[in-house]
Amino acid sequence: MEKSEFYNHRAERYTCLDKEGQIRYLRALEIADKIENQHRVLDVGCKHAYLSEILNKQGINCNYYGIDISEKVIESLKNKQGTFKLCDITHGLPFEDDFFDSIVMLEVLEHVENPTYVLTELHRVLSDNGQLLISVPNPYSFINILSDIVKKPETEGHIHSFTFRNLDSLFRFTNWKIEKKIGTYCIVPYTWHGLRDRKFLRFKTSSFFLATSYVYKLKKND
Repeated sequence: MEKSEFYNHRAERYTCLDKEGQIRYLRALEIADKIENQHRVLDVGCKHAYLSEILNKQGINCNYYGIDISEKVIESLKNKQGTFKLCDITHGLPFEDDFFDSIVMLEVLEHVENPTYVLTELHRVLSDNGQLLISVPNPYSFINILSDIVKKPETEGHIHSFTFRNLDSLFRFTNWKIEKKIGTYCIVPYTWHGLRDRKFLRFKTSSFFLATSYVYKLKKND
């Protein structure tokens, strides 16, 4: 199965309410520099365009751009406010140099074949004083450790796993520096009536074993 086909199939199962996605965006904005009116903001892997909705609720009238690899995602956003483009970031970004004031890419880097190239492209299209907010799953979370122990198949399309040390090296090799880091959330089941009937609590945390993923605020290092 080709990658675009895989993500189109996944898009068919997306629900309208993605609580985890919303929490990731809110946590990212907690450590972000203030996004001003008329700033150009790129949302990589925009899915439901939650970032645009959150910024609008905060009274921020920015120029929002959302890109996604899935045609079905882009079609579903045709009535949303913003500029949306179908884009596979592993083939480059269709924007000019220094175009954006902020770039947000949450839970995407672990999906791409060449993270170095992607980070280099993000560096190219971000302004010199801009910020990159990026999140990746925590390989040391108890959920990921347990999944490895029981050899649970990977179904999300993750092809990389990043520790802090190798992620820090990857950032430095692509001329980024880490300014801040924050955990996202922990998931705890509170009802369990078989594998297909579960409900979860999600709470914000930066705990080493509880944080499902981490958000980093990056700035250009050159």
